[in-house]
Amino acid sequence: MGIVDSATSGVEALELFASNADQYALVLLDMSLEGMQGPEVCRRMRLADCSTPILGMTSFSLNRYRVPLAAAGAQGLVGKGDETQLEQAVSRVLSGCFLPGFETPMAAYARLKCDTQAESTLTNMQETIMNLCANEYLTDVEIAERLGISIATVRKHMQNIVKRLNCRTQRQAIITWLKHGNER
Repeated sequence: MGIVDSATSGVEALELFASNADQYALVLLDMSLEGMQGPEVCRRMRLADCSTPILGMTSFSLNRYRVPLAAAGAQGLVGKGDETQLEQAVSRVLSGCFLPGFETPMAAYARLKCDTQAESTLTNMQETIMNLCANEYLTDVEIAERLGISIATVRKHMQNIVKRLNCRTQRQAIITWLKHGNER
């Protein structure tokens, strides 16, 4: 078994998954992707597909991502530093099992589909902008450069984000996003 595709950003990972999900035996998902964190990428993948197993991996503390990743529909989480543990987890998930605290792809899919909070209030682009702003502390100018869009477009997205999150200011939207947006 070899690597079929790889991506460095959450948006790129979602695009690859959308066009190739039926070809993947397993998705190894890094928790630190550009623009969108692993749990949100996992949640979107799971809502789009009920059978492909997703195994999260990170070089950070597993405790940081375990609960949000399980809620997002993954089948496990392992550290990148322990090759033996990674191999065992991959083998276990490929055999149809899941790691403790996680669930099967179908059970996760059903739970997320039934969860009324699973539906995103922001568009993909708005979530990307919020993640760049809230998690990577980028300015409007830096976000525009990173995404290849105008500063005016970034600002218009931020105005819409503030409205969609029922906030009065951009600061309030960022705080709301940090408290609730990344927990889904």
